[in-house]
Amino acid sequence: MIDPVELQRIAVAALSAGGIVLFGAAYAICLALGRLKGLAILRPLSYLAYLALVAVTVLFAWAMNLTGGWAVLAVVLLVGYFVAPRAIWRLSVATHESSESDTEKGGGK
Repeated sequence: MIDPVELQRIAVAALSAGGIVLFGAAYAICLALGRLKGLAILRPLSYLAYLALVAVTVLFAWAMNLTGGWAVLAVVLLVGYFVAPRAIWRLSVATHESSESDTEKGGGK
């Protein structure tokens, strides 16, 4: 039989894992839409979503007793979630700029 405390940690880990996905997506969406549409309110919301992502990641690490390399991996996850949407945005902007300059030169449709 599973100890009730362990069962509670499993439930917390499952819910916080879902929160990692939810808040990671919210951060990326708010960041992208804020830049795309120029909506100033979305930038602070993206940072709020990222703070929530940090909180649920810490909760997940606690619930799963992550130590050593696994704790380092959780930090790498957080850094990746922060950097990746920004890098993807820059890549998208650069791609569209080069595509537009090709079109202006008559090199594309």
